Amino acid sequence: FINSAMKKITNYLYEKTGMYIDWDQLNQLPEINTFIDIGVGKNGTPTFYERFSHSKLILIDPLMEAKIYAENNLSDRQYEFFQCGVGDKESEEFIKIEKNLGRSSLLNVKEINYEGDPISRRKIKIVTVDKLINSKNNLGTVGIKIDTEGYELNVVKGAKETLKIAKFVVAEVRHNHESFEGQYKLHEFINFMHENSFILTRIMTAKPLIADLCFQPKIDIF
Repeated sequence: FINSAMKKITNYLYEKTGMYIDWDQLNQLPEINTFIDIGVGKNGTPTFYERFSHSKLILIDPLMEAKIYAENNLSDRQYEFFQCGVGDKESEEFIKIEKNLGRSSLLNVKEINYEGDPISRRKIKIVTVDKLINSKNNLGTVGIKIDTEGYELNVVKGAKETLKIAKFVVAEVRHNHESFEGQYKLHEFINFMHENSFILTRIMTAKPLIADLCFQPKIDIF
């Protein structure tokens, strides 16, 4: 089921202008000791795992399906899996599970982003990235990927200390259209990264409601 609002934005932004996808740019990012995948999903993020094949993996996702993926596919990798959500503070929340598991979110979907009612709700624990990472030693330099269906700004707000050892952050951010109730504005995300000494360096993908943006420390660029 695709409602009229979704048809309108699909026709205008997808069919008329197309989508830009260029994950080959990952090859231009620096080597890292540890890759932090926030929002693993039921299929993981193989493109990143292959690119950073020698890096330790820290995987963060509240859903059991993501943990099962790791157990079934990453037995040859050094990894740690944390089954929880991450945000700007500790709490307990309900995540809305959609038929397409990768669309599950803590936020309520707006009409423009609607593909069907959630099939269930699960209570999950929310912690900060800094709390998870603080107890980990010898991570070296890290790279971070974030895909949390509208919760990306909350994630980085709880990762200020971790950002200090990050060589890049690739985040699936929302832009232009409000696809979740109360979601952040694009400029808010960019400004937060700027305030924490990161600058936008690459656009990995550009799609109707989202764009995968890469941020790197200013000190490494200038």
